[in-house]
Amino acid sequence: METVQQQQSSGPIEVVYKKAKLSKRFFSYFIDVSLFILSTFILFSLTNMAVTASGWYKNKRVQLNQLRNDSGLYVDGVDIITYTGNNEMFPSYENKKDRISDAIINFYNNPTYIGDVVNTVKGYDNRRLNAKSGDTNLFIKSGDTVIENTVSAELLYNFYKNEVETYSMALLIKFPAYFYLTSFTFLTSIIQIVVIGTVMFTVFYLVLPLTCFKRGRQTIGMKLANVGLISVYADNVTTGKFVGRFFFELAIFFYLNFFSFLIPTFVTVAMVIFSKTNSSLVNYVFNDYCVDITNQKIYFDALERSESSIKLHEMSIENKDLTLK
Repeated sequence: METVQQQQSSGPIEVVYKKAKLSKRFFSYFIDVSLFILSTFILFSLTNMAVTASGWYKNKRVQLNQLRNDSGLYVDGVDIITYTGNNEMFPSYENKKDRISDAIINFYNNPTYIGDVVNTVKGYDNRRLNAKSGDTNLFIKSGDTVIENTVSAELLYNFYKNEVETYSMALLIKFPAYFYLTSFTFLTSIIQIVVIGTVMFTVFYLVLPLTCFKRGRQTIGMKLANVGLISVYADNVTTGKFVGRFFFELAIFFYLNFFSFLIPTFVTVAMVIFSKTNSSLVNYVFNDYCVDITNQKIYFDALERSESSIKLHEMSIENKDLTLK
């Protein structure tokens, strides 16, 4: 039970609220987060369709696919491993490993992508000579050339597949133009998510509590769970303080959460469960409380509470059947 007192000219008025049960708080949190994620996903999907259909984005994708295809590690925008996985075009491991082997050696000898061709090829040769299946070498040296040993085509295919995934693709990603284009498309998606997420976070956690559900500064989840927010003086949280509270939540529970794998959320959940007052991090910082308002009303200020008390008193005089608790 939370008890908060407000001093007025007529004397102290004690207002008593029940702490919101954890089940109610987690229910409201689940509803709010679910609505936020769903709306953000829908809006992101719609805007992403518009972005990917734009000329400038298509131009970047064309440039990226051209670089991939020119490297030889991609064919028509499909990586060489997936491409050779087509069993109709490459019905045997012999076909598959020959195609991948050609792609690797052509890439390592391409000065456009490889700055130091000699050492790159030398490193590739060393990896081939060190590759074994049990005690059997997969490759042997014939003069100055490294050639395949008489082992199964599947073993050789697996070696080439690992070479592409571990070494060849890594070198391609380091190529400046390729890195820029892949980073560009990735960052475009990140920026979209951050911008759209900020907009939806503002709608759910600032606009609605300041307009539709301003008494108790409720979110949709809090409204459904009959949970409200009160200040330390047992009144509605002021607009100024709530706006400051919102920007703190935005910085910690959206931006920091996004880039720190939800660490702030784990911290605040632990505080809600284990702290004496069940205060979350934001409750603690802004000195406010989540209370159960199923059978109670949160007043905007002391004046409204005083006027309500006077009105109820007058009603009790006029109506003998009215029972006040």
